[in-house]
Amino acid sequence: MSQTKVDTDFLYLYGVILAKELQKPGIPSIVGMDQKTVTTYIYRHLAAIITPVNAHNFSQEQIDFQLKNPEWLKEKAFHHHEVNSIIDQHFTVLPMSFCTIFQKTSNLESFLADQYDMIFQKLLSLKNKQEWNLKVFCHNEKALSFVLQHNEAVLDLREQLASMPKGKQFLMKKKLDHLITSELEAEQSNWWIKIKENLTPAVSELNLRRNWGIEVTERIDKMIINSDFLIEKSKADEFMKRVVELEKLFEPLGCSFQVTGPWPPYHFSKMAKDIL
Repeated sequence: MSQTKVDTDFLYLYGVILAKELQKPGIPSIVGMDQKTVTTYIYRHLAAIITPVNAHNFSQEQIDFQLKNPEWLKEKAFHHHEVNSIIDQHFTVLPMSFCTIFQKTSNLESFLADQYDMIFQKLLSLKNKQEWNLKVFCHNEKALSFVLQHNEAVLDLREQLASMPKGKQFLMKKKLDHLITSELEAEQSNWWIKIKENLTPAVSELNLRRNWGIEVTERIDKMIINSDFLIEKSKADEFMKRVVELEKLFEPLGCSFQVTGPWPPYHFSKMAKDIL
């Protein structure tokens, strides 16, 4: 076991890679979270990607305080992502949560020892894979138009409504509005099932996340799917081809697809954050 000497009590951990993937000259030259060089700490078959940080500035109390500062959070979180993205370009990486910090080297080694089997097996499962994100947005007007024109339950009720006396139409119109809303939700749930079934042959794992509101997306159309896919690098082209075909299929329904990636496998490598 080799060890990187550090000049501070605290260590910031970006992620862990397989030590056997390290080749001379090692990891790329990167300026770390606290303007010091990013380096490695080797433990058996693992290599932790670390950088020294000031013990006061990165104490738990100070971090909790700084997390309320959006500028600090944006800058540091982006840096954390950038480092993991660079490492991901060269190695199989298991990214750690933002602000995973250890007071001293012995704490880091204890963490690696305690979690060794889990980390090592997870890294093996992530080898030659990458994460992609797919978001699907929908214009409600087009989606509603599709339901009104093609949904059998809605068509049947509209037909009944047309043949009713005007006195009875008021309550039936309310029932129709409720049916349209519920059938639209059901249709969109089925859309996800169809999309998932179509993409499954090209992916290893998938993760469905909570949709973002328009106050976050700043778009006029509504996000209806927010999903992550773990993909073999060799299948990335097949995945993209299937996404393009799906977008053409769903465009008449008012849907547009947004694909981003490749990313470090953030959503397929969750681990408990170590406490200071």
